[in-house]
Amino acid sequence: MISFELSEEEKIIKKTAEDFGKILREQSRKAEKEGVSDQIKRKYSELGFGLMDISEELGGFGYGLFRKVLALQCMSWGCAATTLSLELSPVNLHLIQSIDADKDTKTKFKEEVMHNPWGIYIDFDGNFSIRNQKFSGKAWAVLGKNISKFALIKGDEFFIFDEFDIVSKKPLALDAVGLNEVNLENSSPLYSSRINYKRFVSVIRVYLTAILSGILRASFDYASQYAVEREAFGKKIAHHQGLAFALSDFSISVSIADLCAWRSAWSLDSGQENFEQICADSFSYTAELAEKFTVWGVQILGGHGFVKDHMVEKWMREAKAISLLFGGKYYADLDSFGLNQGNLLDQQQKV
Repeated sequence: MISFELSEEEKIIKKTAEDFGKILREQSRKAEKEGVSDQIKRKYSELGFGLMDISEELGGFGYGLFRKVLALQCMSWGCAATTLSLELSPVNLHLIQSIDADKDTKTKFKEEVMHNPWGIYIDFDGNFSIRNQKFSGKAWAVLGKNISKFALIKGDEFFIFDEFDIVSKKPLALDAVGLNEVNLENSSPLYSSRINYKRFVSVIRVYLTAILSGILRASFDYASQYAVEREAFGKKIAHHQGLAFALSDFSISVSIADLCAWRSAWSLDSGQENFEQICADSFSYTAELAEKFTVWGVQILGGHGFVKDHMVEKWMREAKAISLLFGGKYYADLDSFGLNQGNLLDQQQKV
């Protein structure tokens, strides 16, 4: 008999993450203004969420991505921006796992990123040029605060820089994470190697899919609770037919987003041949759902939805911003259909 029930260990992980998510919810507005507190960072480290899906070679628990997704969904239900900030180090560790380097080099890099994560940029658009082994170009959106090194990925090649110009930007939705513009001008990399691009970008998309699904559930929970309490024309607004249909569609979207996150994590954990397509499809579709229905969350509250007394406006902003990260839906769709950078450039040249 096939069972979809979580194991006892998975239930404990989920419950622990739910409790931590409630703490993140309480601190979310403060984190948006002041950044993630040291108290939250210590609690996150104590719970061990950062090392759940990291290989034992790099000091992780090797639990796989499915269990990490369970934690990410509950944490982002509390605060997606804080979750993304906390997860920058694990994303860096996945980057290190994906590069073609010896164990000593990976261990050295691990110690660096655990204390100060690198800024990572995937050059989908060919914004960086190379001449005489020197790089020039601009990365428009690099996550992180106090970035000490810049990691650039061009196709299946990986480069690290410590000489670059950086300008902090106003992220509007991801203030707790930090957003930067990074410029290289005839810069030489400190280190370069090959990278398993397909796996790394798929892991990134699993993370973002899980976070977006958590945002979607948070918006639905809040908006539906408001709808069953708010009265208009003599009855609860949730009992009006038009809004009832909207809430039904909203609820379905939450379930679909959960399934997308779980399936993408499973595809990597189980080594499916088409994992890249599954992860790209899941991220693209979940991003569309999150962008659409978090707007509905605001609209269900009416004018109140735009006021910071209610969290729905924050989730709407976060959903839009996160759906654009690391190439966003557009490049996820290209990867899903097998239109990699080389093929796309070839087609443009032929046209």
